[in-house]
Amino acid sequence: MTEPAPRGAAGPAGVAPLAPLPADFRAFHQLYRPAYVRWAELYLGGRADAEEAVDRAFEQLAADWAEVLRLECPAGYAWTLLKHRTIDAARARGRRPVAMDTAAFETHALHTAVDPIGELEESLSIYQAIRELPERQHDVIVLRYCMGYSTVETADILGISVPGVRSTARYARHRLKEALGLRDPGGTPRGEEAEDAKDEAGHERGHRDDDTLA
Repeated sequence: MTEPAPRGAAGPAGVAPLAPLPADFRAFHQLYRPAYVRWAELYLGGRADAEEAVDRAFEQLAADWAEVLRLECPAGYAWTLLKHRTIDAARARGRRPVAMDTAAFETHALHTAVDPIGELEESLSIYQAIRELPERQHDVIVLRYCMGYSTVETADILGISVPGVRSTARYARHRLKEALGLRDPGGTPRGEEAEDAKDEAGHERGHRDDDTLA
């Protein structure tokens, strides 16, 4: 299933059809589902299991959509719900809710962020150290450096601010360096400053376009 069943679909005889899904829910579903499936697949180890967990999360969102829209941050609530459904799916299959694909933790971006001067020889130790991070730091590191989302994309997925992602990533990198016994040269990893500047420019350009259309 790629979208919760349309509420306008015909039901059993004598039962009134459900109302159609709101357009803003369908847009939210289309925007966030790909990232949610990627995350769930990393932690469940299979595409079918990931899609099932994500679909369950969206079914709950659809049922509570009016209330969700009243929240300060619907995206943040949806992210938390996704993680809960992913954990439920892992436990139902007798597995711990931890990342199954350790290869995702061997990206160049992650190693550059954590170990810019190449001190670390064993990749598995990074994976283990990330598992010990506080929840928000863990999510930012995995989305940003393992899954390859930009700072702006990571902020959007988590429902937090762009400065919040940068600050969280900075603290997480420092914590990982300490856990791994690495020297911390300080500053932002090479290439990340340029990417953040690019993200910020695109973000500001989008605001200018919105102002033009207003």
